[in-house]
Amino acid sequence: MVTRQWTARWRGWMLFGAVALACLVLIGPAQPAEAQGQGEEGVWITVGADAFRTLRGEESIRFRGQALVPVAQAEGVVLTQVDGEDLRAISETIHHAHRRCGGFMAHESLAEAQEQMARVARGMGAVEGAPTYLIDQPALVGSLSPQLSESHILGTIQSLSQDFNNRYYRHPSGVAGAEWIRDLWTGYASGTLGVTVELVSHSFAQPSVVLTIPGSTLADEVVVLGGHLDSIAGGSSDPDFVAPGADDNASGIAVISEVARVLLANGFKPQRTVKLMGYAAEEVGLRGSQDIAEAHATGGIDVVSVLQLDMTGFQGSTEDMSLIDDFTNGPLTTYLGQLITTYLTDLTFSTSSCGYACSDHGAWHFEGYPAAFVFEARFGQHNPEIHRTSDTLAPLGNSAAHALKFARLALAYVVETSVDGSELAPIFIDGFESGTTGDWTQTFTE
Repeated sequence: MVTRQWTARWRGWMLFGAVALACLVLIGPAQPAEAQGQGEEGVWITVGADAFRTLRGEESIRFRGQALVPVAQAEGVVLTQVDGEDLRAISETIHHAHRRCGGFMAHESLAEAQEQMARVARGMGAVEGAPTYLIDQPALVGSLSPQLSESHILGTIQSLSQDFNNRYYRHPSGVAGAEWIRDLWTGYASGTLGVTVELVSHSFAQPSVVLTIPGSTLADEVVVLGGHLDSIAGGSSDPDFVAPGADDNASGIAVISEVARVLLANGFKPQRTVKLMGYAAEEVGLRGSQDIAEAHATGGIDVVSVLQLDMTGFQGSTEDMSLIDDFTNGPLTTYLGQLITTYLTDLTFSTSSCGYACSDHGAWHFEGYPAAFVFEARFGQHNPEIHRTSDTLAPLGNSAAHALKFARLALAYVVETSVDGSELAPIFIDGFESGTTGDWTQTFTE
């Protein structure tokens, strides 16, 4: 349950002039006009200062033959321009040196990149007021959680990691992987009135996937559960490189898929609108989630909470889960811990930090939305095989037992944040909601 207090968010509609006056530390000269566009030739990125120093020292990563130039910096984040063809190498370099997935944000233009730097300088997208999160749906969670299936999760991981050469954002198999997820979710939604599944197009080939369960009395408030669907691997110039991405991030998509399957099989009717998302192109700068989060902000959509699932299959720490405590919303992160102690009493959790733009929650965070990230282990103790051809089911013990824990948490999160205990809770009766009249034919559209 989420009860609403006032929130004060600032959005990405600031004019370029306002951005230029924000609290940035300009370092380099203005770039020539032809360099200010995106394309795949020159791409503006924001990256943690430690990762920038690593990239600048790499002889293989250059822009126009020169070492990367810091154009602006604020609060430990640097703005620079890179060759679009180097995005895969940049991702791999940051992963190798800092153990981060991604670790940078790619931007469509210089103005957009400066806007991001203004966000960083003005408080890292902090929400000045936050919803109050309560736990008051034990009956619903208790009835749905036992239906979650490890074998279903394992099957989805197998399909995504074995049936596609890779799920890279520029590769045909990356597009096919997204379409496969769309079809899987569409099958789960078949016969469920009002539920939609759509592909979201971007400026690159791979689409994102969004499943929407429309809300009833609080439909204008949105709950998001998401994870990225792309995969990446380094060490090869072969355009058909192998990147199974079983843990990173077929495991997260498999958990989201299993939550969708159980909710839809039971005719779940939330009061807040629920959106389940598979983001494109996370590994090359959170590009899919940035587009989606910005669209929600520009449209004035009231997203009350966002949970990111990126890697759920490998238990590298003594604790079962780790709550990421940087670039996330404090009240929502605390709430996830309360959900674990309430509904997952057999499990333990820790907290850890993962750095700037380490996963898609960052895109929502910097739009001012409450976002949280739960991870498979303490950061640094996670799966050592990710971003390699060896990111298969083998390091996961050919099992989805660890991922099932995250499905239990994700389901509790969706139910508790989308159902308000102060109102009539949904009852599942052949497509009708108890206490209402008429049928469920509403389709939510942005």
